[in-house]
Amino acid sequence: MVSMAGELRRAARAAPQPELAQKIERSAVELEKTALARVGQAGPGIGALLDTFV
Repeated sequence: MVSMAGELRRAARAAPQPELAQKIERSAVELEKTALARVGQAGPGIGALLDTFV
């Protein structure tokens, strides 16, 4: 889901209309929030998991 949020952010930058770009950006933010809520930022091992991506 976080990956898809990144794709949405890139699409927002390329959007021809500012209103459309704002809608896409808001969708990306909501998707990212939902993904992080499902993972549970305070969950055990999340730090180690995130370290594997950096």
